[in-house]
Amino acid sequence: MRCTQPIEALEAQEEALREQVNGLTQSQKKRYFAEQARQLKDPDTYAALNWAFLGGFHHLYLRRYGLFVVECALLVIAVIGLVMSQPYFALILVGLVLFELPQLFFAQRIARQYNYHVSREIFEHVRRGD
Repeated sequence: MRCTQPIEALEAQEEALREQVNGLTQSQKKRYFAEQARQLKDPDTYAALNWAFLGGFHHLYLRRYGLFVVECALLVIAVIGLVMSQPYFALILVGLVLFELPQLFFAQRIARQYNYHVSREIFEHVRRGD
């Protein structure tokens, strides 16, 4: 989940969803907020994981298991290559760092986008009565 939309667009989507949630019945709202509290992720925790750990561990927090496996595998391969004095494996590390830079700087927005999508899915399930 890359940070592709401006913050203003995300805020507008969040506001539109809040208005739709206000239109739910009391029992639907109760289900919506209970499920939301269970599934939403803290943007600060995501940002802290992103800054503290190399190797994609922040992807686990947002349930992006594929990205975690790829980044962790690349990190292990790069470290093994460097330990074995293969300097070309340092390029893998440089690539990982360059790939992660936007996620470091936009961690809060990425987590908010994730939370918006989760909230939208919860709303749709509650509205349909799933």
